[in-house]
Amino acid sequence: MEVFVINQHSEALMPCTPRKARLLLKSGKAKVVRRNPFTIQLKYGSTGYKQDLTLGVDTGHNEVGLSVVSETKEVFSAVAKMRNDISEKMDTRRMYRRQKRNRLRYRKPRFNNRSASTIKGRLAPSVQWIVDAHTRMINQFKSLLPITKLVLETGLFDMAKMKNPEIRNKQYQKGVQYGFENTKAYILSRDSHQCQSKKKGCSNKLEIHHIKYRSQGGSDAPNNLITLCQKHHKALHAGKLKLTIKHHKSLRSATTMNIIRQRLLSIYPDAVETFGYVTKANRYKHNIVKTHANDAFVIAGGFNQKRTEERAIKFKRKNNRSLQKNRNGYAPTIRRQRYAIQPKDLVAFEGKQYKAVGIQNKGAYLKMTDGVKTMVKSVKKVKIIFYQKGLVYV
Repeated sequence: MEVFVINQHSEALMPCTPRKARLLLKSGKAKVVRRNPFTIQLKYGSTGYKQDLTLGVDTGHNEVGLSVVSETKEVFSAVAKMRNDISEKMDTRRMYRRQKRNRLRYRKPRFNNRSASTIKGRLAPSVQWIVDAHTRMINQFKSLLPITKLVLETGLFDMAKMKNPEIRNKQYQKGVQYGFENTKAYILSRDSHQCQSKKKGCSNKLEIHHIKYRSQGGSDAPNNLITLCQKHHKALHAGKLKLTIKHHKSLRSATTMNIIRQRLLSIYPDAVETFGYVTKANRYKHNIVKTHANDAFVIAGGFNQKRTEERAIKFKRKNNRSLQKNRNGYAPTIRRQRYAIQPKDLVAFEGKQYKAVGIQNKGAYLKMTDGVKTMVKSVKKVKIIFYQKGLVYV
């Protein structure tokens, strides 16, 4: 595992070995400027040794592969795990804020409190976070390594073809609902105006049911809708009936990848775009097993260079914006300020180093771990060593 190096003007240089970094620090020729990832800054010189490095990024919805490759070796390799709880956290925050506005202290609603410039081009928070996560990692690597070329493997998905592989030409203009007044009319016609519960004793009135509930992320797409009679529809929601129908395949991740492609190419206009089938062919050519890290290595132009140790990147949630939480059996909890010690920060207790797990008892105690066992100690007896940033290198 190599150490990142920057010169006295904060320009990225080639990384060095831990031994060389230790000698530079011991002789006073360098100083530590970042702990995770470990980075030193030289106190002398203005340029430094550089090579042409290529950053390959295997963009993704759940995991992202990154690899920095030179002509002779792979300098850095990592797989980043994306957060998938943004929508859930937004829903929780919305619930607390509505409660605060209405039950705790009432105020009149404000509907027109967003300007047109703010709304224009706005993405859903979960999608915006993924775009920001990609740009954040790319920019950090550019600041730590002398990268001269950026290669992005993007995905361009045809939604209509994913739903119907046989679609051709003018058929794109005539979807499955073509000729029907609305979605409900199409669903009733598709199901032959019959209850799809396959149970006896159906009532006469027919209704439309979401196979995957809207509250659970289900959509109004026709393949997520089914016809049920009123009797069986009520029984299903009351928990007295179960359907054996499989949930439809969601295309949300494919939609997100199309947006990521468009945004990243606009942010990095000089980046080279490549696609999955090219990466696959190059992997087969050099007999490389498929993983996110290996894909990124091939994307960056790697084939027989010396590989480096693969690292993991995790994203730390830096702040909980839910000010009030009402839990069953507990009094309402109101946090009036952000705690000084946050999860994953490094702290010292009785001369030993620990990783913070979380604050307890309204900021009075800290739960921490040494990787084997956990303990809870008073915050007054703990000393902060390092504030962990949003990007955590494991």
